Amino acid sequence: MSALPALAPLPAAAQSAAPAAQPGAGGALTPPPVVDPKKVETTPVAPAGRSFAPQEITLSPVPVLTLTGSATWEEAFEKLVASVKQADAELKRLGLTRAGDTFVVYTSSDDLSFEYEIQVPFSGTTIQKPGDGMKLGGSHAGKVLKFTHTGSFADMDNTYEQIANYLDEKNVEQTDMYIEQYRTDIVSGSPEALEIDILVPVP
Repeated sequence: MSALPALAPLPAAAQSAAPAAQPGAGGALTPPPVVDPKKVETTPVAPAGRSFAPQEITLSPVPVLTLTGSATWEEAFEKLVASVKQADAELKRLGLTRAGDTFVVYTSSDDLSFEYEIQVPFSGTTIQKPGDGMKLGGSHAGKVLKFTHTGSFADMDNTYEQIANYLDEKNVEQTDMYIEQYRTDIVSGSPEALEIDILVPVP
């Protein structure tokens, strides 16, 4: 915060017009009467909106165990958590160790439901094949725009709306795929307090 500007001196005419202080009893100066300050009507000012500019980064592929699925939007969080738990159990069976933040890749969607891939990074090697339709492979690689959502899973619609507005405003070409990287563990974290990077692949 910058320093407050100094008060300007009174003009000479105003100084001469000011009444001289009158001595009170015993020659002491009499303090001026106390005046109650008047109520001032104020209008709340909305805080400046935070910047929504994304970071442009390039992803390198990491080894992941992938599980595909589908869900309605009403059951979205519970279904994603169940899929991650299933993938974690399969990693353990294969003798592999989870090694990084979980990715949720949205491959298609409509107003009622969506299709997704759970991608869990891992370390280690195995000669066994995953079961239940899962597969070992690599995560998405390439240039993306990184946005961040902090807060409730239920409030992510607001963040995605801001992302859509930003992409339209900047005329950004993109694919129909969105990737969420869960900085908060989706299994043990609260759905009301999440930190999620939303990655938008771009050409």
